[in-house]
Amino acid sequence: MPSPVKPFLTIPQQIEHLKAVGMRVEDEATAAATLERVSYYRLISAYVLGLYADADKRQFREGVTFWQVYSLYAFDNALRHILSELLEEFEIRFRTRLANYIGEHYGYTSPAMFVNADYHRDMLDTLEREKGAQGKSPIVHHHAVKYGGDIPIWAAVELLSFGTVVKLYKNMRTRDKAAIAKAFGTPHHYLYSWLRVFVEVRNICAHYGRLYDKPLMFPPRLPKDCTFQQNMIFAVLYLLHPFVEPETTLNCVVRLREALCRYPAVELRRIGFPEDWETLLMQ
Repeated sequence: MPSPVKPFLTIPQQIEHLKAVGMRVEDEATAAATLERVSYYRLISAYVLGLYADADKRQFREGVTFWQVYSLYAFDNALRHILSELLEEFEIRFRTRLANYIGEHYGYTSPAMFVNADYHRDMLDTLEREKGAQGKSPIVHHHAVKYGGDIPIWAAVELLSFGTVVKLYKNMRTRDKAAIAKAFGTPHHYLYSWLRVFVEVRNICAHYGRLYDKPLMFPPRLPKDCTFQQNMIFAVLYLLHPFVEPETTLNCVVRLREALCRYPAVELRRIGFPEDWETLLMQ
């Protein structure tokens, strides 16, 4: 029989509960103001998983403070912003390369260059739904008025979600995937592995989800000389940095360093950062 849903707690009750299970709340007024801005579920439930003395009883280790938990949340917020910028640069680059290749070699509406005709039809159906949903956008309106609704690939990839664009790439023939992957300096099976995890992390960032102390669902393939954890977020930072402008990487490293100094409660091992993380990202 399932357990009953936990009862609602007011913010003062939330603070009393935290104190009862061993958390030190130094400034209750500040804690209450924080919980007015960031929900208990988003803040406490997500960032305390490594702070229990007894996980079954949900009893905190001695000395755990409300500020400590909030600092993990604040660092994670900074990390999400940094990753979002890197992912944006890569995503635009990938969409562009994919569109240019398809536009040069084939028509994307033909199943000839795709492995699975059903998946190809699903992609076209998805595009039609997006055209309907974004009917007032300049891209859709322009092509509806001037070209009867037909949209070229370089416009289509701007309407489709990144996840759908990655599925489009996955469904291409091996030689075509390999040709696109060559522009990224890697075999196509490596590139698809990276794309899959980039979609995962992009969705986490878009929904303000947690990256800290959270293993990746789709750990990416890494070069053989990599010794850091494959299934933690540093792997994504490492894979992205060669595909963005050097000044972008430098800016991100500086911001990460500042965030780590500002929030010393962060444990590098819980985000997969090796000791030489700065050197690795600046190579």
